[in-house]
Amino acid sequence: MNLFIKRISYRFTLISTVLLTTLGCSSSEDTTEPLEETQTEVTTIELTSLPFGGETPTNILIRNQGQSTPDFLSLWLCGLPSDGAGNADASDWTNADGSWDYNRKPQVEGNVTWMSEFNVSLDGNGNRIITGNALPDHPTGIFPITPGSDAYRYDGNPNIISEHVVNYRLPAIPEIAQEPNCVFFGPSGISLSGSAIYHGSSTLGNDAAAHEMLDRFGGHTDGTETYHYHFPSEDLQEHIHEHETGHAPLMGYMLDGFGIYGPYGEDGELLTSQDLDECHGHKHPVLWDGEIIDLYHYHWTYDFPYNIGCFKGTPQ
Repeated sequence: MNLFIKRISYRFTLISTVLLTTLGCSSSEDTTEPLEETQTEVTTIELTSLPFGGETPTNILIRNQGQSTPDFLSLWLCGLPSDGAGNADASDWTNADGSWDYNRKPQVEGNVTWMSEFNVSLDGNGNRIITGNALPDHPTGIFPITPGSDAYRYDGNPNIISEHVVNYRLPAIPEIAQEPNCVFFGPSGISLSGSAIYHGSSTLGNDAAAHEMLDRFGGHTDGTETYHYHFPSEDLQEHIHEHETGHAPLMGYMLDGFGIYGPYGEDGELLTSQDLDECHGHKHPVLWDGEIIDLYHYHWTYDFPYNIGCFKGTPQ
């Protein structure tokens, strides 16, 4: 089964004989017409059948290993760390067709609350100032992962969650760079929840969302003790802003200044990576600082690379 099934559904309408009755008298007219065929494009998601990142065509490209340009559906990294760690075994939630099952993959349990600080402002000089302590304004799982838990069987993540100084100065109206930029490890952006957004790869160079143990908000911590997100879980989306209709709301800012929105497009359609460019974004009018502006922006999606494929602008 494919992750995203884009199919054409056909609706057949048969207008049959109508019996008109008025004041006790009746007359009939045969109004039978040929079958009327209309078509509507429907997008469905299958969280039980997600494609692994790092397998063609959803590649993980490494610039310092000779892959010098980004590619559609892929993640373009500047390089991999030499001391990568994490989970390499996803066999227990891998399907026979080679996809993976989000619902079968263990989650990090727990309900730990934090004192989050987060502020976004415009300085009047063309800059967006983002400050905070990197702690989320929602509960997280328990980190280090609890020994004996389902998640611990696969990933004994020993790291805690700590405060970090967040102090970004981003362009208020970012511009597309002449050439895209590769993505580095560490934060790729900042969520409106106050915590970091990381790209879709683990330090082992595999699909982080598919392999690493995350909590119900799609996040976990790492060796820098930074809580961060790899996957746009429903809990995370609904916490930031519940989507009802139309274009998804803003969910954060990437480090080139462009916004990242949820997984729904202009008409409220569910987007996949195939709907976006090689950096995992596109350009059309969006709500930006209270105004509708024709601006490039990224989207979270449920399929790899999830949030960014390359930086469309210049990261700060």
